[in-house]
Amino acid sequence: MTGAFPLSDETIKALAPCNLPLLRRDPFVRSVSSASILDFPPEVQPVVRRLYDTLLAVFGRFDQARQLDYHDLLHMLREAGWNDLINQVRSISLSQHNLVLGQVIHDIRGGSLQALALQLQLLEYDQIRPADIERIYLLTRDHLKIMRNCVPDLDPVRTARDIELRAHGVDLLLEKWQRADYRLPDGTAQIMVDARYNGVVADRCVEFSALDRVVYNLINNATRHSADHRVMVGIYPLFECQSPSLRFVVANQIDSLQRSALEQRFGQQWSQLFRGGFTFSSNGSHGHGFGLAICAELVANAYGLPNGAAAIAGSYVGARPHGDLFVAWFHWPIAAP
Repeated sequence: MTGAFPLSDETIKALAPCNLPLLRRDPFVRSVSSASILDFPPEVQPVVRRLYDTLLAVFGRFDQARQLDYHDLLHMLREAGWNDLINQVRSISLSQHNLVLGQVIHDIRGGSLQALALQLQLLEYDQIRPADIERIYLLTRDHLKIMRNCVPDLDPVRTARDIELRAHGVDLLLEKWQRADYRLPDGTAQIMVDARYNGVVADRCVEFSALDRVVYNLINNATRHSADHRVMVGIYPLFECQSPSLRFVVANQIDSLQRSALEQRFGQQWSQLFRGGFTFSSNGSHGHGFGLAICAELVANAYGLPNGAAAIAGSYVGARPHGDLFVAWFHWPIAAP
């Protein structure tokens, strides 16, 4: 790759095999990492529903030009008790006993919501820039789709639309990540994208939303751990495959403390991160290591593999050091079937 991306074409090609079998024969109509709203504890169900309904109300404030009345939005958020709601969402415990439910809760609490919550907080403090309104639109849209991807029966009518045939192109990724200033409560980064493909990647919104979940998990992770506040994303077509795929590569600079922690735990086998259960933080905060495991499961689902472990073993997902970079990759089949 060239331009802003720090790895050569040869290095990108050597990350993993270029002919990855596509074993899935059925249409992608539901993500494996999904659950019914009834699977949540009774006290959690109304919080999830309230979050979804509030985001629908936020999204409804935008006009066709993706603009809105700031003051009207702030009034609506105060009336809806937005700050209390976000605190309730953040306090939902990740399930350690039900792996799938833990993954679903992770992406409902994560995904694009953390960045959106920060943007809305900046709006309340009158620290918003004109470009941030577009970001609020995109983050709200994405999290609504992510929530339906995680909990299909949360909104059956819109979920039915999500599984209808409708082409989704890489341009939908570029519009939100190309040279984006991405801000999370615990990290910021400039996202730089080097895309070598600009065609259709998914035939259904439900599949594109699953891809979004993978991308958000990896970019959220890279943003938090980037030593120089930059994250590089490469989108690389693999036409050598019997079923063409895209190779997504996410790279960020890491410091010596992070590298040491990874080497002590994994040696040079950093792809094992995608098994989950490991987090690193230099400030003493803790996590559950769900994010990369979710990526492996969703990629496995897209290719028809039995589980995330098979995706790791086949190099459909992976990670490795490259100089002072942490380099993670995953693959996605191009609009198939």
